[in-house]
Amino acid sequence: MKNILIKPVILFVLLTSFLFESYSQITVTKIETVNDSSSLDGFIYALPKTVFKIDIVYEIVKDIKGPLSEYTTEFLGVSNYISSNKVEYNLKDVSVSSQSEADPDQIYYVQYPIERAKDEQMTSFSLSDIGGLLAYNIEAPIPTHNTEIITDRTIIFESGNTKFPYMSQYNKKEKVDTIVRTINIDTVTINRFLFKSSWIDKSIEEKAKDAALQIEKIRESRYQLMTGYHEVNFGSSIIYMDKQIHQLENQYLELFLGKVTKTIEKRTFYFDPSMVKKGDELMKFPDYTSVVIKIVPDNSADLLPDAPLSISNSIYYRIPTSAYLTVRYDDHIFFNGNFVVNQLGSVSIAPLNNTKLQFDKNTGNLISIIRE
Repeated sequence: MKNILIKPVILFVLLTSFLFESYSQITVTKIETVNDSSSLDGFIYALPKTVFKIDIVYEIVKDIKGPLSEYTTEFLGVSNYISSNKVEYNLKDVSVSSQSEADPDQIYYVQYPIERAKDEQMTSFSLSDIGGLLAYNIEAPIPTHNTEIITDRTIIFESGNTKFPYMSQYNKKEKVDTIVRTINIDTVTINRFLFKSSWIDKSIEEKAKDAALQIEKIRESRYQLMTGYHEVNFGSSIIYMDKQIHQLENQYLELFLGKVTKTIEKRTFYFDPSMVKKGDELMKFPDYTSVVIKIVPDNSADLLPDAPLSISNSIYYRIPTSAYLTVRYDDHIFFNGNFVVNQLGSVSIAPLNNTKLQFDKNTGNLISIIRE
């Protein structure tokens, strides 16, 4: 008779304790779809992922042929000149830095207990500015906010321009036609001359001849200036005058010889390392050369088991891994280094019962645990 009474009592105690635990448990579930959860009785947090900020500095060298290049040998007697347009790209510098942002593939919903016991202590969670965990039941350090200007392309340095100013000059010349009218009166022949003038465009050859003659005049003027032909003491201003005449001569020579312009530009990319294959093109230039990035993780995360999709009285956190990053251009290594990459690591769980937890803001890794 006693055994019959004891069994219902034991069953009642077990059922009561189970219901109490279910009411007082904190449940954490990974969000897989849009309508997985509601934050009315809980909150949502995300694990951080690593994003690389890659700054690429490159030089653009343009060889631009002159508009009168086909007459260079004829009028200047020079065979070494730019005969065709060409663009060349040279990589100058690569710098890589990492930053953290919320991982959309690792978002979790924390649901508070339906009811809480009277003697149960208050629980608290601290979140970072990107929605990641900072601490549980412990005061977290105040996060700092880094404001950064995101740029796509910036011109750092530019030498020369693609214009030929002295090609845009007066393009007309006077053409005079002579018309001879013969008048015969008996045995007398009279030739009457009529002159008809008109204005026509100069040909490219005529422009080249004018430019070549102008070069000769400029050189003669410079020679007279340097030899004191004017018998005037120009003082130190003669240096400025000589510089300007020399610059004028070079501008006319560019009409035949062509010119070279150089521009140094900087481009910034934000790259998710989890999307990198064995060798991905980060940037491709029009001359078919490219900047290739390669990331090799250490695969230490493969040794850890996968975390379940839903847990009670525990919390998900990130265990990052390290990866070796290489940036190549034209078979030359411009940057290499080891980085901590969050999303290439693994996700684990930490207990919440009678514990105080602190997490790293950038990696989401557990850095402190105090069990009471």
